[in-house]
Amino acid sequence: MAEASGGNTTIPIPLRLPADEATALAQFVKRVDYETVNRFASPSAIYGAGRAECDVMWCSVNMLRDGLAEAGFAPR
Repeated sequence: MAEASGGNTTIPIPLRLPADEATALAQFVKRVDYETVNRFASPSAIYGAGRAECDVMWCSVNMLRDGLAEAGFAPR
């Protein structure tokens, strides 16, 4: 397993999606912005070495976006 930002060990998350769902998910994560993620994050949750939940969520959204792009589902 590889290291992620913050020194956390990464875990594989297998996900199989039909092409339409992958395309739609790529569009969704393209449109989600930091402020939206911040609205849904707990203001008191802290991860790892003092990282706010919002920042960890935002990194995850960007990793998902990158993974979809690598699989050929880059948003237009």
